[in-house]
Amino acid sequence: MWWLLSLFGTGLLLAYWRRYFWLAGYLLTLVGGLVGWYLADELALLNWLLKLQMIMYGLVSVVLWGVGGWFWRFAHQLLRRRGESIAYRGLQLVAIILLVLPVITLGWQTKMIQLLWLSVGYFAIGLVAYVVGSLLLLSYPRQRQVQYLIVLGSGIRADGQLTATLRRRVQRAAKIYHGDKTQYLVVSGGQGSDEPISEAQAMASALLKLNVPHNAIILEAHATSTRENLQFSLAQLPATATVGMLTNDFHLLRAALYARRLRRPFSYYGATTPLTYLLRGALRDYLALLVMTRWAQLVGWLVLLGLEIWL
Repeated sequence: MWWLLSLFGTGLLLAYWRRYFWLAGYLLTLVGGLVGWYLADELALLNWLLKLQMIMYGLVSVVLWGVGGWFWRFAHQLLRRRGESIAYRGLQLVAIILLVLPVITLGWQTKMIQLLWLSVGYFAIGLVAYVVGSLLLLSYPRQRQVQYLIVLGSGIRADGQLTATLRRRVQRAAKIYHGDKTQYLVVSGGQGSDEPISEAQAMASALLKLNVPHNAIILEAHATSTRENLQFSLAQLPATATVGMLTNDFHLLRAALYARRLRRPFSYYGATTPLTYLLRGALRDYLALLVMTRWAQLVGWLVLLGLEIWL
């Protein structure tokens, strides 16, 4: 036990130092799980927990039904907006599995059911690691001041006004500027087919109302994705400039992964998210992270299933 904790702990420190925040999230989740198991065993809590297994099963089932229902609706929206896709149909298949798994488990105990539950556990741990990794990223030391702070865009309303989520980013950006922690704000976001103006223009207008001077705002009005937000914004800045990145807390980890691929050091700033959107935004970003790291996720999942079958 202790040698395993030492191994994971060392890996955690290295991953955090090298800014592999999602990996650090996985390692910290594993360390927490091992410590929790050890304490439960030492305090003789395992037998007590077994007595509550039906209650726990009921709670887990409710969570799976909720997540499965949301996956189905989300996939249906994507299919309607973007057309047929194997990925979207695959997401619907996952939704069906989550919806029926708690029910069929009650009357059908097979190896396949065990593997499905193991798969659910694998990706549930990944979701926890995503949350933990995001918190670790927010705790990472920042420079005292950056020359440029890139504010990542997101969709705006049909009347050109900011959504509540994007408003939080703009408000945090203005606060950082007025606190003398940056010299320039780079607002990044293009114009969608259902948007009257670009996201960059909408953010710039909101910043002006928050007493940020016009000459401190730089517009990047062509990006249509997080990767393009960073790529197109950096193209306008000096190669030696110190740069920060600001987005909502649930989105920061994925943005940081794109930043690593651009091989440019950033200071990270998170804006809070309205509670009404936080869960949905986190699930969407976690799905996007799975797509970004699909080959590593596939290998990890297959290795876990292989070990279960072999053992």
